[in-house]
Amino acid sequence: GVCIAQSLKIPREPRPGEFDKIILRLIETPNARAVIMFANEDDIRRILDAAKRNNLTGHFLWVGSDSWGSKISPVVQQERVAEGAVTILPKRVSVDAFDRYFKSRSLSNNRRNVWFAEFWEENFVCKLGQHGKRPGSPKKCT
Repeated sequence: GVCIAQSLKIPREPRPGEFDKIILRLIETPNARAVIMFANEDDIRRILDAAKRNNLTGHFLWVGSDSWGSKISPVVQQERVAEGAVTILPKRVSVDAFDRYFKSRSLSNNRRNVWFAEFWEENFVCKLGQHGKRPGSPKKCT
């Protein structure tokens, strides 16, 4: 008894009015009122804002993915349009063995991982030598 009435995509770099177009497309199928969103926080905000602008507060039942989860930032000042939303937040469990392993990594024992140097520069806001990924960083990684 469940069908997917529409599958719409949010462009990576949406143009002005893009979210209003999405909302107008959604109301083309009047019997489909549940909207399942796999979107980032900013796009969720913009979808909710477009629904509010188009006087569709209370029309849709929003189902938000884990990018919405328990966060309030997507709904700040949009509480009425988001009222009744169901959001998903998967249970997260810490894996002690992985945490110990990850915390034991350093520049000297983790040269195989091609992303580790970039992680190190980003995490410690420093630059690894002259070929580091963070040009202009004042601090040299140690």
